[in-house]
Amino acid sequence: MAQYHFAAKIIQRSRGQSAVASAAYRAGERIVDKRLGRNFDFRRHYGVVYTDILAPANAPDWMRDRAQLWNAVEKAEKRKDSQLARALDIALPHELSLDLNIELLRGFVQEQWVDKGMIADIAIHLPGRTGDIRNVHAHIALTTREITGDGFGLKERDWNDKDELRGWRKAWADHANRILEREGFEERIDHRSLVDQGIDREPTTHVGPAAKEMEQHGATSDRAQRNRDTKAANDNMADLQNELAASEKRLAELKKQLVAERMEQTQKTVRAAKDFWEKPEGQWPPTPAPPVPAQPLQPQDAPYYAGSTPPSASPGGKADFMPDDLSKQQELAAQQEAERQRKAHDDERARQEHAAKDEADRLKNIADDEKTRKELDHRAEADRQQRLAEFNKRVEQLAWDNAQRQSAQAEEMRREYTRQQELNRKAEFDKHTAEQLRIAQQQKEQLKQAEQRTSAQQQGYFREAGMRYGTALAAHYDMNDPYGSLAKSAMAEYAAFIRDREAYTKQIAEENDPIKRRSLELRKHIEGTDYLALTGERIAKQSELITGRLNSEEAVKERSKVVYWQTQSTEARKQLRELERGPTQKQEQVQKQEQVQQPKTERPYRPRTRKSAPDLDALIKQQDEERKAKEQKRLKENEDERNRQLELERKRQRDRERER
Repeated sequence: MAQYHFAAKIIQRSRGQSAVASAAYRAGERIVDKRLGRNFDFRRHYGVVYTDILAPANAPDWMRDRAQLWNAVEKAEKRKDSQLARALDIALPHELSLDLNIELLRGFVQEQWVDKGMIADIAIHLPGRTGDIRNVHAHIALTTREITGDGFGLKERDWNDKDELRGWRKAWADHANRILEREGFEERIDHRSLVDQGIDREPTTHVGPAAKEMEQHGATSDRAQRNRDTKAANDNMADLQNELAASEKRLAELKKQLVAERMEQTQKTVRAAKDFWEKPEGQWPPTPAPPVPAQPLQPQDAPYYAGSTPPSASPGGKADFMPDDLSKQQELAAQQEAERQRKAHDDERARQEHAAKDEADRLKNIADDEKTRKELDHRAEADRQQRLAEFNKRVEQLAWDNAQRQSAQAEEMRREYTRQQELNRKAEFDKHTAEQLRIAQQQKEQLKQAEQRTSAQQQGYFREAGMRYGTALAAHYDMNDPYGSLAKSAMAEYAAFIRDREAYTKQIAEENDPIKRRSLELRKHIEGTDYLALTGERIAKQSELITGRLNSEEAVKERSKVVYWQTQSTEARKQLRELERGPTQKQEQVQKQEQVQQPKTERPYRPRTRKSAPDLDALIKQQDEERKAKEQKRLKENEDERNRQLELERKRQRDRERER
């Protein structure tokens, strides 16, 4: 049957994404990104059967050329975190032919987006060679700026409204259902959730091409495994529901059978009483009257009813209350039997009402207990979130302090180094720079290999803390200014650390599964403690180099902090392992990840020397002042940016709390 899938996302430069690369993939073409100077060639991409660009009437002709359009989009965006375009993935009804799907897609895109001023780059892809043969889908890329004159104008913020997205989702279901009905298909799609549709079934998640590729190569994807578990649970629930329906049906049949048996027994009783009174032996035979009977006479076999009095004797030998035709006797028996049945019916109804009341009271108590439990869980979760937010704030503040201290120590080390004699400085400098170049090249190669290895691993990977410093050192190292390079590397490492934490924060906010959300929180905690432990050890080493003494006072203090953060990291890793082995996992998948170890080299001890010459001191002082001014300006900009990010995070937190 037809499936509903409508996913929307933003192509963002801050994530390393390119609008030109996305366009080349969608269309299966070769396009050159002029901003990056890179050539994106997807001409061998399988399954692209239809492409087109739909533009408003006021759009210039060059915007209908794919390469010119998306290079112009890249050029119009100046910020490093710009939102380049909006990308949508839509599942097309596999019941329709290609021509009907093209008609459906073009009509929907024209009505919903092009008529409102957007430019739409559309493509239809066939299913993959090894995937589901029904996975016919469309890729759509939309511009985010209005068209003015011969180019792009301001951003249209109204297109980012969530109500707009909800309207697009409903409109797609309406368009597809109209085409399916017109072509005589009974299948329909629905944009609502299973809960809104009243379907008692656990929903599955979109697996995606990366996870499918992992499964094809023999690895296990978290999303695919979670979908398999969900499908098995849904099948079990369906079986239980079928068994419950069959049991209820059988119970109803048994109730009907019991009522029929009771009615049949009652009819037999009435017929037996009637037959008895119609027989001659059921009548009173005439007997001569005794002279003076001590007690009223009656036949031995005459029936006796509880609550009645023995019949009085008459001169003819019959009871006074029994006439000759026996009709009144039969009527009396029927009345007594009807009274007994009525009483039994009233007792049964009273018993059922009492049972129903007890069941209602039990369900009410269960509901009250569940409500109380949910309130307690909500309070506990709110308290935990508050503690977690405070801890994260503390970690980020300490990380910022460590980055600043590393920068200051690197600057102090540079000043100490420049005061040495010129000959010694030259020899040691050549040796040190050669070693640093070797380490940087080695770390760069190791980082490249690690990225290649981890690209095929599951999503549960978290970044090794030393990788950031290796990447920053390889990018900022300068032979002419080694210690200035260390300061720049420390600040670049801190910026990468903050970006990773923001990415975790966004994933936690978007995740609805409580187990997955807890796992992300633990991974964020582990990376924060590892970073503080690594930078603390580095500060201790640099302190020993500056003072010329092993285990200096500052080094001892920093190493005590390192031990604390390492303990925190170990405890968090233990909790993460226990969480991944929880009852919701049917099979535990243990994957070993190779960690790139950062080689550590101790710099040689360099004793303080006297100043070489007055003119050199003046030049060094001038350079120090200029460098210090630039550093202070950069630190202020970083502090402003950090405050802005913290304020945005607080705002997001408040919004999430209001939504709860």
